[in-house]
Amino acid sequence: MKFKSLLVKLEESTLQYHQTLNPDLWENNGLKKEVANKLMMIAHTWASFAKIPPQAIKDIILVGGNANYNYTGFSDIDLHLVVDTEEIADCPEVLEDYFRGKKQLWALVHDIKIYGHPVELYAQDVKTPYTKGQGVYSIQDDKWIVEPERKQVNLEDPAIKRKVDQYIQMIDTLIDSSAEDEAFEKLKEKIRNMRASALKIGGELSVENLVFKELRNQGHLDRLTNYLRSNQDRRLSL
Repeated sequence: MKFKSLLVKLEESTLQYHQTLNPDLWENNGLKKEVANKLMMIAHTWASFAKIPPQAIKDIILVGGNANYNYTGFSDIDLHLVVDTEEIADCPEVLEDYFRGKKQLWALVHDIKIYGHPVELYAQDVKTPYTKGQGVYSIQDDKWIVEPERKQVNLEDPAIKRKVDQYIQMIDTLIDSSAEDEAFEKLKEKIRNMRASALKIGGELSVENLVFKELRNQGHLDRLTNYLRSNQDRRLSL
């Protein structure tokens, strides 16, 4: 039976689901050659920036919405270096925070895009399992590690809009009440944990992950982070 595209959306929703992979990046189920070459160049440049030794890099992969059918105009190109942390330092437990910091610093000083799609980099431990239901493409080996599967997706699920509205209300309440920084940090942690748990249990198309994407796409997560940063800056300034 031929798969029918389910591009159904909530009112004002940014969520989408397509019948084909993003044609900006993919051709005949493979990554376009010019895209793959450029992403390899970006990955190695970031590895040098993050001081990751070449022997620790086991693969360079593409994941996220642009390796699946749920990409949108807001979707980054999630470019991950798969690394063996045991070959990098004697204290691998601090590397996650280090790589997160390098990712954020890189994003502050670079604005790299592939056909209009921002490239987001991260170092992923080789022992980290792939997200359930997520396509994984090895740019290094030019092949799928896990091929994405088309699924029946209902983006009109009222649970999505209900949860999005709940988080928007929480963000608005914190900002309107000039809440303490701790309250903002707790909400950010709650949202991170919600997404991490959803990806682990339900995968890329779980309700909670779609809620996260909607909050991110509509700018509410940036609004939360920017308000917290601005609040801290005001407090530390004379």
